[in-house]
Amino acid sequence: MSRRFQENLIAAAILCVFLGVIVMSLDYGPRARMIPLPLATFGVILIVIQIVWQNLRSTDELQMDMLQVLTRQAEKEGAESANDSAAPPRKASWRREITALAIVAALVGLILLFGPIPAVFLFTGGYFLLSRHYSWLTGLVYTSLFTAAIYLLFVVALEIQLYHGVLEPLVEHFR
Repeated sequence: MSRRFQENLIAAAILCVFLGVIVMSLDYGPRARMIPLPLATFGVILIVIQIVWQNLRSTDELQMDMLQVLTRQAEKEGAESANDSAAPPRKASWRREITALAIVAALVGLILLFGPIPAVFLFTGGYFLLSRHYSWLTGLVYTSLFTAAIYLLFVVALEIQLYHGVLEPLVEHFR
């Protein structure tokens, strides 16, 4: 089985999934299909472009290691070969994985405790401050704008009733 055939097979499977979502969402009510129908339609458009693109290129262009592309190892290896061979050893990858899992666990925990809107505000603000991407004032402005955008999109525009968190009865008690 050729590489091109394998890629077309995977793309066709993904196309079938998107088409299945479109067919299933047509049975939903008008508000219930507001998310799956546009996303699946966009997915169909993208996968059709992918199928056309991968079948019009030469087979030499198809030979790439996606893991190498995603991790940008080629750029790092090129930079290392240009530098001395006495480069400092890389930090263990398990530490980075544990850190990433801790970040996701922190967000999920905040959502469970406080609900999505306060959790997004606390998480985004905390990330900006701890990572030192921005000053505290700039981080606060970006955090506020991002939280407002999330609120306007989901609560105002889509009229979705959000989860209020485990601590909601405590907050209701003090109102």
